[in-house]
Amino acid sequence: MSEVTAPPAVQARLLELQELDTALDQARAAVRRLKADPEHARLRARALELEEALPGLEDAARTADRAGAEATEKAAATRARRDRTRERLEAGQGGSKELQAMQHEDDTLTALLDDHEAAALEAMETADAAESRLAQGHAALEQARAEVEARAAEVRREGQAVTQRGRDLIQRRAALAAEFPASLLALYEQARERNGGIGAARLVGNRSAAAGTELSPAEVARIRALPPAAVARCPESGAILIRD
Repeated sequence: MSEVTAPPAVQARLLELQELDTALDQARAAVRRLKADPEHARLRARALELEEALPGLEDAARTADRAGAEATEKAAATRARRDRTRERLEAGQGGSKELQAMQHEDDTLTALLDDHEAAALEAMETADAAESRLAQGHAALEQARAEVEARAAEVRREGQAVTQRGRDLIQRRAALAAEFPASLLALYEQARERNGGIGAARLVGNRSAAAGTELSPAEVARIRALPPAAVARCPESGAILIRD
């Protein structure tokens, strides 16, 4: 058992120091979580995915527009040709065979025009759908970027609050730590380093709050038999035990 001694009231104040150190550890952990914020990372990944998909949507829209224009032009050319043939046919110019040939041409061009107009309509619908997908892609990207910025701002606000809390805790901790004897403080710090941040805890009945386990009756009897100024240590964790 350590030879370090301190009045019981001074030892008891280690619990206040422990509380501040635990709060500081939590603040530091919060800062680390904020720096690696998974929600911000998810939103950034989503925005990047949408951004990378945009050129494909733009290319598809351009291709569909060209196809629509070509199909419309083709239908217009067929219509113009059919109309010229129909005008000649209606004028009745030419012999019987020539008129029969023009009638056949009119029938052929009318059927072809139906096909070309249907193709043009389908191409325009495809172009409209491609333009709609492109507009949706732009809107989704804009929304995603806004969400990224909103989350980043939220993280900054949370970070500033946690940082300020950390500064306050550090000041309070420094003021309190200065009140302890150097040997007691060093023992506490060593215990914290070895015990995952717990340097001091209560002995409640036969239970060590540092280890979270019950001590043997012999250990409890030995600890409680120590002089009040003697610093008791948890046999499981090495943390300083504060006796009631």
